[in-house]
Amino acid sequence: MSKITVSAAQWQFIDELAELLYPWGMQPGVARLYGLLLLQPEPVGLDDIVKALAISKSTASVTARQLERAKLVKRHAVRGSKRVLYSVTNDNTATVTDQALMLGSFAALLEKAAIATDSNTVAARLRKTAGFCDAMRGVMEEA
Repeated sequence: MSKITVSAAQWQFIDELAELLYPWGMQPGVARLYGLLLLQPEPVGLDDIVKALAISKSTASVTARQLERAKLVKRHAVRGSKRVLYSVTNDNTATVTDQALMLGSFAALLEKAAIATDSNTVAARLRKTAGFCDAMRGVMEEA
């Protein structure tokens, strides 16, 4: 029996989160695991995740690692065991910092492309997009 119980309202949240994050590039299964973990007061193991989401253990493991790489989830080792628990991170700074760095790199790449193009129209478009990315990077770093 899973230690995780999910109410109808919580399932609705999980499904709506998956729909919301899909256009941003997060696969529905990844978003569902993230939603499930957002609702858990304590770290949970893969066996409980498997039972709650009705997915395979390998899918749960791969999905949890994707969320961990995105710095949305953290792993907790269980002393004296191979067992691993997962919880959402309470510090969103790393995720925002990574996104800000990516925006800065994207802006620099756009500026480089603007210099290399022969078209004034294309150069203007690239510089405008680079400016927007730089502005967003600044806002994210300030936050």
